Amino acid sequence: MRVSTFICPMHADVRESAPADCPKCGMKLVSSDSRFPRLAHMLGRPWHLAAMIALMVVLMAAAMMLMR
Repeated sequence: MRVSTFICPMHADVRESAPADCPKCGMKLVSSDSRFPRLAHMLGRPWHLAAMIALMVVLMAAAMMLMR
């Protein structure tokens, strides 16, 4: 029987045998079996993803204005 390990997407040295929060940053630990742990974290908290997309749009618009 294989035991899953849970890791922090931001701190690879943080490992737990059960779901928990990272003691360093408070992020939810994700399964180490996850292929893309940061993406799994972002999809687990949709408002993080929305905030990142909004920030990216603002930065891209600002960069385009500077290139004119």
